[in-house]
Amino acid sequence: MMFIKVCVILFLMQSTIAQKENSEWDLAVAIRDTVELLYSNGSLLGSAAQQFSQLKALTFDNIRHQFVVSDVDQHNDTIYSVQLTRETDITPIVSNLPDDIQGLAIDPITDVLYWTDTVNRTINYVSLQDPSHESKVLLQFDNQYPQDLAIDVCRRYIYWTNSELDSPTIERAKLDGQDREVIIENDLFMPTGITVDHYTQRIFWGDKREGIYYRIESARFDGSERRLVFEGTHQKPIGVAVDANAVYWTDVTNNALWKKHKNIDHEPLKLRHFKENPMGIVTKHLVKNMSDCAAFFDALVHYNGSVKEYFEVAYDNESSSEVPECLNGGEFINDGCLCKRGFTGEKCEMQLCHNYCLHGSCYLSSMGAPKCKCPLGFRGNRCERDMCVGFCLNDGKCYKSPNSTFDVHCQCREGFTGKRCEKSVNTDDLCATFCEGKQPKILMDHRNRLICSCGEDIDGVGDMTADELIDFGTVGLPCSLNWLEKHGFIVVSVFATFMMIACIVLAILLYRACRRPRINKRVVVNKNVTPLTYRPQPTVQQCEITIEDCCNMNVCDTPCYDPPQLRNFQVSKKDEKKMLLANMENSEELY
Repeated sequence: MMFIKVCVILFLMQSTIAQKENSEWDLAVAIRDTVELLYSNGSLLGSAAQQFSQLKALTFDNIRHQFVVSDVDQHNDTIYSVQLTRETDITPIVSNLPDDIQGLAIDPITDVLYWTDTVNRTINYVSLQDPSHESKVLLQFDNQYPQDLAIDVCRRYIYWTNSELDSPTIERAKLDGQDREVIIENDLFMPTGITVDHYTQRIFWGDKREGIYYRIESARFDGSERRLVFEGTHQKPIGVAVDANAVYWTDVTNNALWKKHKNIDHEPLKLRHFKENPMGIVTKHLVKNMSDCAAFFDALVHYNGSVKEYFEVAYDNESSSEVPECLNGGEFINDGCLCKRGFTGEKCEMQLCHNYCLHGSCYLSSMGAPKCKCPLGFRGNRCERDMCVGFCLNDGKCYKSPNSTFDVHCQCREGFTGKRCEKSVNTDDLCATFCEGKQPKILMDHRNRLICSCGEDIDGVGDMTADELIDFGTVGLPCSLNWLEKHGFIVVSVFATFMMIACIVLAILLYRACRRPRINKRVVVNKNVTPLTYRPQPTVQQCEITIEDCCNMNVCDTPCYDPPQLRNFQVSKKDEKKMLLANMENSEELY
């Protein structure tokens, strides 16, 4: 029984060892002092070497099964080859390079290594078959910063990203440096990692966009049919790699490795989190049965070196039972991190204010949202809009001023005025009109305003203001081009008030002139007609009787008197009263 148990244990141990030696890695990531080998799901398989200082760029030779890395020490960069054999060999290739090797690529057919030199703005190469490893310049740039590069081993092209902020591009050339061409130059901000995908016949690259944004994009080998794979925020992609189904990239903002399917629209999957910044990344995949890549497969078949990989296996320490580390003062609660104010992310690794404001300073609002305090001359939620851009017209010069309402003001060239130099004027004609035929002198005051002086030539008045010119004794009016703009409202208001008063006075005068004199109520009757309401005809003799204080036109309760102006003869008041009473008593006879 004991013998059977021992045999089972030995069989399991042998199986485990064989599985380790024959296991294949899918991804390799350069992490500070080591190259970590991962499965496609992000779990750790092992490490290739742990004796570097600070790794940056990374590439892999599928024929010779070797990595090539760039390592930064205190003084310079060194490029090493890392052989994945039982005794892992690390051999320096090129030393004493500038401290900025961002991209590496190897042509396995010719065994030539290429790299970017951002300091000297070059793409260099060296033959690995040359014992002296003498480096040479493939391409020299004047105003570009080559960032990363990739090689199409089948069609014999080299691709690279140019991260120069004023004119970023993606370019390519033949492996001998000939036929250089720009394939993408529009809608780029800071392209970083780039890779060649033989499965889809496309290139993929990462672009660190303005502010908090980033993109993963692709295009055909000639730059056509450009597509957006994904656009997100709070990431900075560095290395980019692909396999048959997905695109991978390293993110130095979150110290993470991300995966996105090429053709399925979904959010990227975070495969792994690292304690250090992940830099270069490669995938191990071969495209079989490619008709235009016969040279590569021929070199692969006839290679006589060892291709058996061996490396020290390091098991994944991130078990599900382990409490994850919450960064920036976060607290682990209910299987997750409760972040402090101003931080977010799975482990509170991201600052809300990180790269949020394009200009100015970032602060948190009372609700915990990032806000921007813009500097002088900038506007927008993220201070992204420069007030001077497009503000001054007609070639006016824009200046940012703390005393201006709009934070900016324009200095107009001759012949233009206005807040934005939008008004065109003829200063000669304007000054001639003001000076009434006299010879005008056009001056400029200390506020860049044009002034007309209509007096004789006087020394020392070139930079006087309008009021100073008048006090100095010049004849005429100062014609500042801003006068109407500043006082036009007052002039219009005074003119409107004057016209209103004139209209009121004219209306009163017309009313008084046309008003008829007031008369008492009059009833016109005929001597021979009965009712008082009868309107006499024009040809009939008439008489007028004025009745005052009558409550009825036919019957009056009070006596009525003719006004004095209607009396034809003089009678006493007593006789007049008797006559009226008699007429009233005999009134029925009139009807």
